[in-house]
Amino acid sequence: MKTDKKPALLQKMRLIASLTSPFARKVRIVAHEKRVDFDLVIDNPWEPNSHVPEYNPLGMVPVWVLDDGKTLFDSRVIVEYLDNISPVGHLIPTDPRARIAVKRFEALADGISDAAVLIFLERKRPAEHRDPQWIERQLAKVNAGLAGLSADIGMNKWCMGEFLTCQR
Repeated sequence: MKTDKKPALLQKMRLIASLTSPFARKVRIVAHEKRVDFDLVIDNPWEPNSHVPEYNPLGMVPVWVLDDGKTLFDSRVIVEYLDNISPVGHLIPTDPRARIAVKRFEALADGISDAAVLIFLERKRPAEHRDPQWIERQLAKVNAGLAGLSADIGMNKWCMGEFLTCQR
């Protein structure tokens, strides 16, 4: 049986994000650097009327909505996607050793951001429920992570190579 079903119309890609999310900011920067056109949709996943869980079962931002309506989540996944769909200067090398070095920098920077977000959230709790030891532990991660980044980068201008982009 033949059907004359028309394909769904493609939409402009969208980024669902909170302006306070460092991970959404990372995606916005990469999309800008890669010159990927998208619509920014602001949604706070902490609000009871948030639509974020409709796009990401984990209820977290950022969420990248593809032109066919499918979604990507986790900034690392979205950044890799953006790096591959745009021919503008690649950020992630294909050489295995260089690639893993870049992904290591990304993991360290994301870990610093994770710890900073946890400090922020802990400080939003009522004073009597805050755990100063938890805040200190997260702050130690931020400081150690920044020291690690500083040591790895040294006097270099970039994490890898001589430019923002890499050769593939």
